[in-house]
Amino acid sequence: ATITPDHSLDDLVGADLVAIPAIGGSEYLPEALEAVKAAADSGSIILTVCSGAFVAGAAGLLDGRPCTTHTGAKAELTARGGLVKNARVVDDGDLVTAAGITSGLELALHLVRREVSADVATRTEGVLEYEARGTVWTP
Repeated sequence: ATITPDHSLDDLVGADLVAIPAIGGSEYLPEALEAVKAAADSGSIILTVCSGAFVAGAAGLLDGRPCTTHTGAKAELTARGGLVKNARVVDDGDLVTAAGITSGLELALHLVRREVSADVATRTEGVLEYEARGTVWTP
């Protein structure tokens, strides 16, 4: 099977949200890092899940900022300049990071609550048959 993207990296600039999923390795394409940084600079909210935080970090978005990642990678993220918090979701306004993969559900529900309403977030939990249970860190 072949996956063909509908958009280019240039389309990240001005996007409402840019989600960076978990990713293996530590080598990132410079043009991808530039696109993530440009999106952040344009006002996009950057979301990361699990090791996706390392992409945001490599783009210079985590230096001295509260964040989180998978439990097994928190020490490394701290060493790379992030202010790692012990929470499933860390909301620092235009940067929202989630810990391990399942914390992505917590992140999504938190954003629904933050951007829409608590009622819609609660209804979404019912549709997903998932109950938000994690800690959300906010300043």
